[in-house]
Amino acid sequence: MAASRSRLSPDLAQRVAERLAPLLLPGQRLAVAFSGGLDSTVLLHLMAMLAPRLGITVDAIHVAHGLQNAALAWPEHCRSVCAELGVPLRCVAVDVDRANPQGLEAAARTARHEALRAQGADWIALAHHRADQAETLLHRLSRGAGVAGAAAMRELDCRGAPLLRPLLSEPRAELETWARAHGLRWIEDPSNTDLRFSRNFIRHEILAPLKARFPGAEAALARAATHFNEAQSLLEELAEEDLARVRVGRCASLAALKALSPARLANLLRHRLACRDLPAPDASQLHELMRQLAASAAPRRIRFPLWALCVEDDQVWIEASALPEPGADGEWDLAAPLSWGVAHLIPTDSKAGPLVLRARSGGEKIRPDARRPARDLKRLAREAGIPPWWRELIPVIWQQGRAIGWGPFFDASLAAPPCRIELPERFF
Repeated sequence: MAASRSRLSPDLAQRVAERLAPLLLPGQRLAVAFSGGLDSTVLLHLMAMLAPRLGITVDAIHVAHGLQNAALAWPEHCRSVCAELGVPLRCVAVDVDRANPQGLEAAARTARHEALRAQGADWIALAHHRADQAETLLHRLSRGAGVAGAAAMRELDCRGAPLLRPLLSEPRAELETWARAHGLRWIEDPSNTDLRFSRNFIRHEILAPLKARFPGAEAALARAATHFNEAQSLLEELAEEDLARVRVGRCASLAALKALSPARLANLLRHRLACRDLPAPDASQLHELMRQLAASAAPRRIRFPLWALCVEDDQVWIEASALPEPGADGEWDLAAPLSWGVAHLIPTDSKAGPLVLRARSGGEKIRPDARRPARDLKRLAREAGIPPWWRELIPVIWQQGRAIGWGPFFDASLAAPPCRIELPERFF
């Protein structure tokens, strides 16, 4: 079974090598997600065989979900296979969120991908094949997916640590032939026949009868996913062109966003969220979000579970949905940086302390311009574009009984500000 005894030929190994050669650089590390099943065993065997030819190092990562008793013996099997192939193995245990609203399958996949990306490899190789692609397309279409969802899985996915799926266009029968020809050993996961899982139901109750009636159905579905993928790439290119039109600094211009057609605005919003690895709203939520963007220019914060779209004057940006609590009133000795509400205070003159930090109570004034009288914080906040929902989460800095600083403003009578106040980054 050792990779060194396997002869390269113009077959599966050759096709995989041709797909990977333009992507991998000599000396890079590729980690194979290794469950011990047929698909990942074939992929690991192929990558161990091709590593010298591609000039890379290969190791395996086994992610233990702890979802079934049968899986307790799998790490030992994986160690045995990796020892025969001469491939290092790391076993990683993860906790799966069983209460995930998207279901146990999605929660396990999320936990697995997070664990794989945390291993620090240059590339992560997954063993999905053509049948997996067809199942993914059917699953997503059944849930009303748009173009991005219908694009299913990509052979190359560079969001986060780059993911490779070298077998995605291969039928499973090709993998079975390879495994038997090379005497490979693999695990049969008993949960693969459990129809309570959506993917298993689609595989056995929908795709299998479909293939019996239309033998080319699996290949046709995978080809359709490729077409959707091409369409999604064009939508992403259009979104980048629109982003260049609307972006002002790290925010977007509200007026420029309103000038986009509804379809282009929706496409841009989905693209920017995907770039930040944030979930897009569903169709009804997206429609409401766009309606609010088109409304009056009053400051507003449109919240979703993990993010919020914010509008202040002509600026539009995305920030975390949850806001921190205000900090506690008290002295700060400037010995170390301090977080207070949304503000991060960095000392610039440790000898200027102690300072007193307090929440706004109303009526405080600061004179940032020596040529003008002191002004109240509400007016200064408006001029600086500090949104209303941040204003109570920025401390007023007091020294010797008078307010000397707030946000980006410090009293002009100071020889130098005693600290720097950083506010949350705005991005679109």
